[in-house]
Amino acid sequence: MPGNVSSTTPARNSRFQSRVTGSLVVPWLKMTGVIAIILVALAAPMMTSDYILTFLLQLFMMLALAQSWNLISGMTGYVSFGHTAFFGVGAYTGALILTAGLPLTACLTPTSLPWFLSVLFGLAILCGAAVSFLVALPLGILTLRLKGPYFAIAMLGVNEIGRMVATLWVDLTEGGDGITLSPAVLPDISVTYYAMFFLGAAATGLVAWIHHSRFGLELRTIREDEGAAEMIGVNTTRDKVLAFLLSATIPGAVGVVYVMYTSFVDPHSAFTPILNLQMIVIVLLGGTGTIWGPVLGAVIIMGFREFLWAEFPAAHLALLGVLVILVVFYMPRGILGLMDKRKAMPLSHSTNHAPTKEPMP
Repeated sequence: MPGNVSSTTPARNSRFQSRVTGSLVVPWLKMTGVIAIILVALAAPMMTSDYILTFLLQLFMMLALAQSWNLISGMTGYVSFGHTAFFGVGAYTGALILTAGLPLTACLTPTSLPWFLSVLFGLAILCGAAVSFLVALPLGILTLRLKGPYFAIAMLGVNEIGRMVATLWVDLTEGGDGITLSPAVLPDISVTYYAMFFLGAAATGLVAWIHHSRFGLELRTIREDEGAAEMIGVNTTRDKVLAFLLSATIPGAVGVVYVMYTSFVDPHSAFTPILNLQMIVIVLLGGTGTIWGPVLGAVIIMGFREFLWAEFPAAHLALLGVLVILVVFYMPRGILGLMDKRKAMPLSHSTNHAPTKEPMP
């Protein structure tokens, strides 16, 4: 009826204008928030105590590791229980390179020593990433033939193999005694902090770029239905191996910076399964396959872990396991997926059918 049309048209126009305005304002708000976070993070060493700086360093470490796990497991659906193996490979690579550079420090003048150490730190990080990449290449080609729990168990076995190699290859890794680095080749905590912040930001930027690229679309297609992806021309083997290699490179670099921070590495600390569990919890809580899910999850989990460690030091890992169970049962798509579902609910009431869409990035 004409009366009904005239009465509903202004309301429809108002909703349309609000949606258009929101689509223009939200990206600017996101960009402003990202810039503010970056500026605060860069200024943190000059404004905070060593305790806060250490907490932020660990936060960025877990952010980078979670984004690396998200890249292969969140985007392709291939759940990895052994991603810590690449972290351990990078940690030992960095420890060996820094140890090899120690004798050279005695031959340098005080003026040239800082330049040498800067080159040594950069070389160690690049080598850690490169060695992890090379180790992941044959592993990806072999293990990505498996699917579901078989791939997950295979990766868990890879992590155990890495731990056994580090334990038994005493001539190279010092076995169970581990490698202790000399303070002469260790950077200041602020340098380590900035390196870890850069890796966390770079990992997030890499995931964002892939998420909005054709490559990311192909990875999500593999996650939803790998057989259908092959039928429409997606080279699933190439895409899975490439995603696996990129996801392995990040932990390799993070492992080197972690050794610079702790000055010690042994098989238990380098290949601990607890680290992989934390990656999974962070991504699941924030939202798998998204850009900002691991960021949100890292902030919540690291803050929660710090509180539990201070209040319940003997049971904080058990409580973390309980959190995993609750997330899997009640928020399988994470916080961002839950928010996305809530936003879609009004549309389902105003239309005959609600469009389905992915969780917000």
